[in-house]
Parts: sequence; C-alpha cells; structure tokens
Amino acid sequence: MNKKEFIEKYAKEHRYFSFSDVVSESGMSRPLTKKYLHELKETGIIFPAGRGVYSSISKIFPLEEKSRVVKIRQMISREYPNLDFIIWNTLSFQPYYHHQQTHNITFIEVEYDAIHPIFDRISRDYRYVLIEKASRVPPKDFDITKDPIVIRLMLKNSPRQGHAATLEKMLVDLFIVKDKYFTMPNADYWELWRSLDSFYRVNVTDIIWYAKARRYFGELYSQLIDNVGLKEVTFSAYLKTADKVTRKAGNVF
Repeated sequence: MNKKEFIEKYAKEHRYFSFSDVVSESGMSRPLTKKYLHELKETGIIFPAGRGVYSSISKIFPLEEKSRVVKIRQMISREYPNLDFIIWNTLSFQPYYHHQQTHNITFIEVEYDAIHPIFDRISRDYRYVLIEKASRVPPKDFDITKDPIVIRLMLKNSPRQGHAATLEKMLVDLFIVKDKYFTMPNADYWELWRSLDSFYRVNVTDIIWYAKARRYFGELYSQLIDNVGLKEVTFSAYLKTADKVTRKAGNVF
C-alpha cells in the first residue's frame, strides 16, 4: 500500500481526524499530506470539519425554518432591511428527539442597539416576548409553556447561514438554555447530540470557538470528556488540542 492509499484508507476509517493525525500516522511530509488530502476533498471522499480537521461524513444538517421563524424573519427583513440578525427555534431538532416537544423557544439575536427596538416591534404581534439578561437564571416570570420569544445579544462571527443559525451554534446554545430555560434534562441533550451525530457532520472548530465565545467551553468540554460515546465517535483525538483552536474572522472552512 502506497502513501496515498494509506491516507485514503485512514480517512475512510475515521469519522473525524486532523491534519496532524495524518502526518503522524503516515510519516509523510506536511506538503505531501496536504496535497493528498486536497485530492481526497476534490473527489468527495473527505470533507472539511474545521481548521485542520476533516471528516468522512458527507451529510450536513438541513436548516429547516418553522412557520413562526419564517414569519418573523420576513417581517424583520422587510421593516429593518439593514439590520443584522439571527433567528432560530428549538423546534429545529424536533425530528431527532426521542419524545414529543410540547413547548419551544424562539431566539432572535441582534446587535446591542437593536435589542429594545426589536423587542418593542415583536411585542406588537406576540404576547410573550422578553429580553435575555446576562444571567444564568431566567426572569422570575419566565414560562416556557407560553412558547416565548427571547431577544438576545448577537455575538459577532456567530456560526450562521444568512439569518439562520448553523447546527454548531444551536448545539452550543441548546447546551446553555437547557438549564437556564429548562428546555430539557441533561441526559436528553446528550441523547439528542448522539442522534444528530449519527447523521450529520459538524464543524469542530466552530463548536469550540462559539462555546468559548459564550464562555461555556469549560463546562461543555468537561461533559464531552465524561460522555465517552461522543468523545470516541465525534471528537476523539481533536479534543486534546481544543485549547489551541483559534478562529479568524471571516474565515471559510
């Protein structure tokens, strides 16, 4: 087996792996490894999964907007054409839960100066709208049975596609809100992640960067380590170098 065949076999046997992993395992030079990996990407054998990270998983999570999200997105785009915002709903994961979701939360993320204007506008059409506070506990009058709309501060360079949140962003956000807004038990969250992981590729760098930006990386990381299934299936060797991950603004993976 020549070096190129070795790399192709290695790639097909690993759901996620790093550039450094391949260099170490193959003994090839970095330029030659880069050349072969590029060829495998061009032929659709491997796919980018973050900076210096690759995956043999071809499918990506389909971003399907629910009716309320579509209606609000269209309204904001029409009435505030220059406003940058992200909108998503916890129902995005409905097909992957092992139980039916009874209630949901819609999150609208905007820049600081737009928080109150958007709150006032959304409140004209919807009854239960609130502004998220910089706290790990919900407001005293929070009631998830009212299917609330939460206006929150948007972080610059959040993982997104247009006005929609990507899978990576939603996974991190759901980790945060499951305790703050009581959306689901911790065990159900990890069961959901396993379910998604069995179907779709994630951008590892985006998850790590965004978790750090939200200041929840330590908690998420420690639970990933404890959750052996996810450590082996998804992150494997990459977690050990997570603290070295950086993400340049505007970088396309």
